[in-house]
Amino acid sequence: MILVVDDEAGIRQFVRVALEQAGYEVAEAANAEEAWQIVEQSQPELLLTDIVMPGADGLHLAARAHKLRPQLRAIFLTGYAEQYSDELGGSVCLSKPFTVSALLSAVESAIGHPHPKTPMEPRS
Repeated sequence: MILVVDDEAGIRQFVRVALEQAGYEVAEAANAEEAWQIVEQSQPELLLTDIVMPGADGLHLAARAHKLRPQLRAIFLTGYAEQYSDELGGSVCLSKPFTVSALLSAVESAIGHPHPKTPMEPRS
């Protein structure tokens, strides 16, 4: 599951739809606190988070989530990539606005292609 965190509903919807159409399972959160609850209750493979949000920012969210789930990978979404270049270091960052192909490429590099869901057995 991929957890998408952004305070802008339109961006969350754009990312969710693109990822779901590509076959990924997606959960959404509007802020770091909502995201933290999801991280605690489930085991996302990937955190896609905006950096600049009200309350805790995406950098703090990713650091906190990584302590609980060390295998969790993160991709940052921001319109301010240059401002955060020191903090981001070698992290993957998509600069807003980004394309669906750039999003999918980054996600596939981080966690691979989605696993096909096993079809349900038909009921008799």
